[in-house]
Amino acid sequence: MKFSADLRNLKIISVAEGKEISTVKDIIIDPTKGTLAFFIINQPIDYLGARIIAFEDVLGLGDYALIINDSTVIQDVAHNSLAIELLQKRVKVIGSQLLTTKGTLLGQVSEFMIDEETGKITGFVLVDSENKTSQCHCDHVLTYGQEIILIEQDNQDTLASRKERKQNAAANSVRDKEYLRKKIEEFGKKDSLLKSEANNSEVIEFPQDFNVFEQRQLQFLVGKILTKDVKLETGNLLKAGEQITQESLAGVKSRQTLMQLTAHVMK
Repeated sequence: MKFSADLRNLKIISVAEGKEISTVKDIIIDPTKGTLAFFIINQPIDYLGARIIAFEDVLGLGDYALIINDSTVIQDVAHNSLAIELLQKRVKVIGSQLLTTKGTLLGQVSEFMIDEETGKITGFVLVDSENKTSQCHCDHVLTYGQEIILIEQDNQDTLASRKERKQNAAANSVRDKEYLRKKIEEFGKKDSLLKSEANNSEVIEFPQDFNVFEQRQLQFLVGKILTKDVKLETGNLLKAGEQITQESLAGVKSRQTLMQLTAHVMK
């Protein structure tokens, strides 16, 4: 992913000729597809007309240079009807107001990002009325206009908030694993647990590959209340709010189900 500003002044290197042809002066956006369509190249004499390179003619787009096969892919803009049509639409993206379909103004686009493999515009950098910046995905842009970019209301999710949710989910996963680890350690320290629940162990049929700690963990669940539905290998469903019985634990056949039960009992 590249910022549009990073594309300007890139060196244009020809593989066949083994030399630098020119540099990138600007880019042309196709608003109907939301993609980068052409690169405008720098040239010493502008009155001869602008010259362009189509995105599909680019072999590589890196931090240092734009790579083409040879200089024959460079076209005069006057001979390319699509390029003329796109230039006439004058869609620049930067400076446009990002508006949702519910009429919410998210901010003004100060920069945008492009996928260097596909040319697709992937996100915007926005500045709001308080001059605060944020980044926004553009998965569901409806219209690219000269002054306004219209986006679906549900897509006003920012990159920062998505990242925060992922971090929270990861933190919750770590907490659950840490809780299970401590529980297993707890069971290992309580040597009297098997003796005190010897009668219960006669009722529960342990899977053959369960070790002593997992057997203790299974016994610990008897009488506990679930906070979330858990489906057993037998097809039975232990529902949230139900008390776990010795009979229901007979349906526990794997470590994965054991961990789910342990993670979702009332603490």
